[in-house]
Amino acid sequence: MQFARIVVLLVILSAAAGLPALQAPSALAGIVTAGADTLTYKVEPGDTILGICAAVRDRTGHYALEDLREDIRLANGLRNHHLSVGQILAIPVAGPDPGPRVALPVAGGAEPRGIYISGPAAGVSTVLQRIDRFVEAGGNAVVLDAKDIDGILTYRSAAAAPRKGPGPYVPSLPRLLDRLGEQDLYRIARLAVFLDGDLGARRPDLALADPAGEPWRERGCVWMDPAEAEVRSYNLALVAELARAGFEEIQLDYIRYPTNGWRGDWTGSLEGTAALRRAHISRFVAAARDTAARYGSRLSVALFGVMAWGRTADLALTGQDVRVLAACADVICPMVYPSHFGPGFGGYADPAENPEGIVGEAVLRFRELAGPGTEIRPWLQSFAFGVRDFGPEYVGRQVTASRLSGGDGWCFWNPACRYEVLAEHLQGKIAMASP
Repeated sequence: MQFARIVVLLVILSAAAGLPALQAPSALAGIVTAGADTLTYKVEPGDTILGICAAVRDRTGHYALEDLREDIRLANGLRNHHLSVGQILAIPVAGPDPGPRVALPVAGGAEPRGIYISGPAAGVSTVLQRIDRFVEAGGNAVVLDAKDIDGILTYRSAAAAPRKGPGPYVPSLPRLLDRLGEQDLYRIARLAVFLDGDLGARRPDLALADPAGEPWRERGCVWMDPAEAEVRSYNLALVAELARAGFEEIQLDYIRYPTNGWRGDWTGSLEGTAALRRAHISRFVAAARDTAARYGSRLSVALFGVMAWGRTADLALTGQDVRVLAACADVICPMVYPSHFGPGFGGYADPAENPEGIVGEAVLRFRELAGPGTEIRPWLQSFAFGVRDFGPEYVGRQVTASRLSGGDGWCFWNPACRYEVLAEHLQGKIAMASP
């Protein structure tokens, strides 16, 4: 059922029931008026609870679809999700957001201490409790997925082409940002740039190509061509939109060329290929920084940790030149997860068991390459992969190593957004004192 039809029925039925009338579809803003605690809806053929929830969630004040669906089930005494044509449903309107349950102002100039929150995690109401616990433990920054490598935007965007299917993970980006802002959290939007499954499916002509002319793929997604103006323009429009939305920082990830064998631009030498790729990557980063700055936001870039060692072969693969990018970005965020470095790297038989050496050396090298004008804020490991004894002490060893090497705060990554071990470290005051 189309959204407009649902709204019209809600207008008619709410008026008939003596509830405050909803405005017409041409004036959707504020259709749930103060004091209304229930809407009514007559079930039509083909309706589902989930479909109704998706259409009216913005009018009820619920953060997540599952919250609204459960409220409808309880309000109507439903034992399952079966609906009958003609059935009249009561649709509860959530009360006003009570605001933050934890308020921990961050002193000016404090080092960022952040965590990563994926799109799916941000789409459920429990994300607010997760963030509350992190703030209580001493965190002051959150990195939210705006676009991951599948290319699906996690929020409702005016800059992207409309998509069929379910709505975005984040039901109300303004509401979520307001909620985080009330806790004085530093808000960072993560944007996976050149690995983009959705754009690759819609515009394969803009992708890097394999020898057969097919889009170059990785993990089911498509590598877009950094040299294509339309690819750059699309991502710059997203940078502008996110900066206008209120994010203090936009972080570019997958701001590189593929490292899984693509050689479509091979110039005949490592140096020549490195120079070509470096030019395309740095040009985009510089444009993104200018775009973000126009709306008062800063720009950061997530780089492979190995780029700190400055090997020409790595530069030829990725196009990520630390010295050049440091002049184009406000913050460099090297991914220095110890378990992601191979056996023998840096002289360590098992780098995962030597977080001080790997993190400390990488941050120090990035610090020296970037110079004094660019912040170095590493991505650190908050997952057990490859580590024999992962726990609060291991987390603290990474934090200490980064700080002693000149790191400007940190962010921790866990793909499942589980940060109990990090919280335990913070609550134990391990390496929490400012330098």
